[in-house]
Amino acid sequence: MKHWKTLLALALMVFAIYFKWNWFWALLIFLGLVNVLATNEIHFVETIKRKESPAMYWVMVAVWTLITFATMLPYLLVE
Repeated sequence: MKHWKTLLALALMVFAIYFKWNWFWALLIFLGLVNVLATNEIHFVETIKRKESPAMYWVMVAVWTLITFATMLPYLLVE
């Protein structure tokens, strides 16, 4: 099946919204960050490639990293 990962992610997004799985969004952002680092390009509003715009690429990686940790923080601070 073509695009099975996209269909699975969309279905899981529906479940995450319905069941209020806030941890899912942290996981989704983290997986996106892993993909960005593996492919050396970010698809946000437009495609930013590390080779063409290294400063903007690393700014975006830094922002996504901060967002990832900020989203995961409540789950990392288990009391």
